[in-house]
Amino acid sequence: MTSVVNFPQTRRGERVIDVEPGIPMSQRPVRLLYSVIEAGELLSVSKQTIYNLIDQGDLPKVMIGRTGKTIRIAASDLQAYIDNQRVEVQPSWAI
Repeated sequence: MTSVVNFPQTRRGERVIDVEPGIPMSQRPVRLLYSVIEAGELLSVSKQTIYNLIDQGDLPKVMIGRTGKTIRIAASDLQAYIDNQRVEVQPSWAI
């Protein structure tokens, strides 16, 4: 198993994020969930931005444990968020 996350295929081809570059594939576990800090690193934003996205309902969270105090973000939800934020830019002459 590897820690290269294969996201569902889109029109543009398969989406892959290598979350542990430099570590041989045979030595990596599959990552399905990320901490808030790790999710922020993957999206290149702060952990506060991740909390804000969760509070606004833009990014689903997974609650872990009996009390639900541990928050994780699913890899598939990160990819869905990225896909939803993508903006197609049209040339100015096409308007």
